[in-house]
Amino acid sequence: MIEETVSIEQLEKLPIFHGMTPDERQQLIDIAGTMEFDPGEVVLQQGRRSQNLLVVLEGRCQVIKEVGQAARHSFVLAELGPHDHFGEMSFFKAAPHSASVRALTELKLLRIERKDYDVLLNRSSLAAYKLAFNILDELADRLRRMDGLVSELMLDDQQARHVSEWSSFREKLFKGWNL
Repeated sequence: MIEETVSIEQLEKLPIFHGMTPDERQQLIDIAGTMEFDPGEVVLQQGRRSQNLLVVLEGRCQVIKEVGQAARHSFVLAELGPHDHFGEMSFFKAAPHSASVRALTELKLLRIERKDYDVLLNRSSLAAYKLAFNILDELADRLRRMDGLVSELMLDDQQARHVSEWSSFREKLFKGWNL
């Protein structure tokens, strides 16, 4: 259950709850909980598995991608704040996390566990379908932005020598990495 300090009115502002009736929002609130982290704590670890959808209620965190083998390099992919969500890829498709998330400040998160979400799905809950649709809408926007960025990189004169690499990258995004 969500702590009493989080109201239904606050949750109405979250993009993943858009277009829902109060009853549908309540169904999701009933299966949600909160988590709190101190600055510097790891919320998700790249390569580990969990199926939680996490929404920032208070504070800020960073999404960090580690690459390389022996000499690992880290890149900050994003900084997230209130109303942003993460963990959705592993939530909908059981796979290891593709990046780590670390708290920058005191962090309060809304958490929906996949096993609880599945209970709503099995009841044909419109709340479960609307949640999935809202997240899909945001993921489609993210993919559209990525496509635009890759296209811009392909057109950049300074990057002309890398056009075939970017074309290969773009193709892999759309068709899979096993090409």
